[in-house]
Amino acid sequence: MKQYIRPEFLKKGDTVAVVAMASSLSEQSRKTMHWKEMLESWGLKVKTGKHLYDSAPGEFAGSDADRAADITEMLLDPEVKALISFRGGYGSMRTLRALDLNLFTEHPKWLVGFSDITVFHAMLQSRDIESIHGAMPSTLGPDSAVSEESLRKALFGEVSSYRTAPHPYSITGKARGRLVGGNLSLIVSCLRTPWENHLDRSSILLIEDVDERMYNLDRMLLTLQQGGFFERAKGIIVGQFTDTSGEDEWQRKAIDLVREYMPADKPVLFGLDCGHEHPNYSLYLGREVTLDVTRDGGLLKFM
Repeated sequence: MKQYIRPEFLKKGDTVAVVAMASSLSEQSRKTMHWKEMLESWGLKVKTGKHLYDSAPGEFAGSDADRAADITEMLLDPEVKALISFRGGYGSMRTLRALDLNLFTEHPKWLVGFSDITVFHAMLQSRDIESIHGAMPSTLGPDSAVSEESLRKALFGEVSSYRTAPHPYSITGKARGRLVGGNLSLIVSCLRTPWENHLDRSSILLIEDVDERMYNLDRMLLTLQQGGFFERAKGIIVGQFTDTSGEDEWQRKAIDLVREYMPADKPVLFGLDCGHEHPNYSLYLGREVTLDVTRDGGLLKFM
């Protein structure tokens, strides 16, 4: 399997950049500095984008050009070793449209985020660059200690594997492939764009989502199924599906609906804590992994 570009892992004394890649910060986020203290407690220096606290109509963190300018500045800054998106929301694809994407290849650095940031991960995978699907500053709080530690380990190169407990919906089996995916709605949004993932590179597909209606969740799953994405994947990891509305009308939970679309002839791991709840474990996207699902639980191992 082709080796993707792996940015240099962090060490104490390195600098990380916190930038807004999509939506603007909430008022509560503006008042807290826990995220900055957390990063500094890891021995890191912190730079923030000039437009981090900007707000524009549509709940964007400033204009598309301003968000892109902050990212460009941090990519070109030799001191910055990683870019962390403050939050997701909406706007990543608009930001990418305003960027010179060649800079990501010319200056590969760890990019961290999830949810709407799935678009950035898809773009990086199209350029054969690894990235980190992990907690963002906007998601940190009193119950996020495990997520924070998982992010620290990922940035410093200390994550080698994750084990999960048995889950009644998991399908046993073993597979090897490249870990791709993220937020389900953004995976679907990337279809027919330059960052579409055709899953033709022996992939292990990760899916998770939040705040969807059951009919929309069904539509997205049906789109991937009919497009052959689930069949082409070597294995599938089902993360957290949170705050789905319409479950009463459908007379089943979101996770039950997801189960209905999973193929029976390959390993499918349910129960990995990854998504919009805590703990939210950090994962290396674009990395070759092995997925081993047994009746005793699951093992996701990074190569």
